[in-house]
Amino acid sequence: MKTSETMNSIDVLLSPGGPSLNSASYGKEYYLLEHIAKADAAVTVDGYFKTISDRPPYPNISVREPDDTSTRNRYYIQSFIEAREELKANEFDVYHHLNFHYRFFNPLLLTNQIEETPVVLGPAQPPHDIPDPSKRRFINEITGVDWPDVVLDELLPVANWIQENIYNNIKEALFAKTLARADRIVVVNEETAELYANYVDRSKIDVIPYGVVSDRFIQGDPSQSMDLVAIGSLFERKGFDLLIKAWAEIAAEYPETTVHIYGDGPQRDVFESLAHDLGVNDSISFHGRVEHSVIEDALANARAFVHPSRSEGFPHVRLESMASGCPVVASNVWGTNEMIRDGIDGLVVPRGSVTELSDAMSTVLAEPVCAREMGQNARTHVEQQFNWNQIGQQFAKLYRELSE
Repeated sequence: MKTSETMNSIDVLLSPGGPSLNSASYGKEYYLLEHIAKADAAVTVDGYFKTISDRPPYPNISVREPDDTSTRNRYYIQSFIEAREELKANEFDVYHHLNFHYRFFNPLLLTNQIEETPVVLGPAQPPHDIPDPSKRRFINEITGVDWPDVVLDELLPVANWIQENIYNNIKEALFAKTLARADRIVVVNEETAELYANYVDRSKIDVIPYGVVSDRFIQGDPSQSMDLVAIGSLFERKGFDLLIKAWAEIAAEYPETTVHIYGDGPQRDVFESLAHDLGVNDSISFHGRVEHSVIEDALANARAFVHPSRSEGFPHVRLESMASGCPVVASNVWGTNEMIRDGIDGLVVPRGSVTELSDAMSTVLAEPVCAREMGQNARTHVEQQFNWNQIGQQFAKLYRELSE
């Protein structure tokens, strides 16, 4: 039992915390822990992560790796096992399953191994759409065979049927039961809250987004550049084919513009071939994977960041662009209109529309003053709505509410 001297303290067990803990790149888990620690020194968090590169330098944050992190699945299994032992051996005020996502589940909740400790899930993100090329690669990976296309054409419908009628139904049941047994569910935006409200009462759901460290980014002046920047892993879901096709429609009008693509992935050759076939390879530069400092410089020296993704959970790279004072031309994936105010912070276009994407790119290139204003608005917006200090305070407050 807690003594009178420790009655105001809140002890939180956080597991599983996530695949990695680091302050580089997005670093969302790292900065969340850091700002929870800063928000309330009486909140102590013990967390489990698959790999730990950086540790928040606060005495009320303790992180470790589970005993077995050899694979992602083993990490999850071991993190649940060690969380169960921790909950049995120690008195915690809150148990927080941080790395939670759509149709995931928690075996400790499903098997009633957490009885009196309040449970938080999230911040949960919306589901991803998985395109067929990704499923084809997955079939090759799990079978260990590089199947020819003619075989994959036969296997894919079977795999889709199994996913929709068996796999998803099982996960759906486990997911719904997990949500029902949690005390609070945190989601990253209102649109995701509406989705999760199909499973639990809306009063159990809190909207708390991830944040961005604005001070890491130099605020540029988009009106002084004609270059466009795109960032992400090079596969179909990210929409780089849409970007290349859209650029091909307007490239002749803007000969001084270069489209810079940062990132690598399995379809790089496909995208490079597409740029060549459409005659725009001279105005598109594929940089591959680069250090985050290069990304920061690129965003500070661009007219706009273009992000035509077909599906996203919480596209943190859009926040980084906005923190750089760089307007965003973005597809309307989950939560986009909560992150980017169309015509104010950037331009939002329908997913998959090459014509509307090219029109938006042309607009931002043709109107330098408008680009500068949208970039300034974007910077202010992220400072006000995606501020890590506020987010840390919201989580600390949530922990206190649950422990009362």
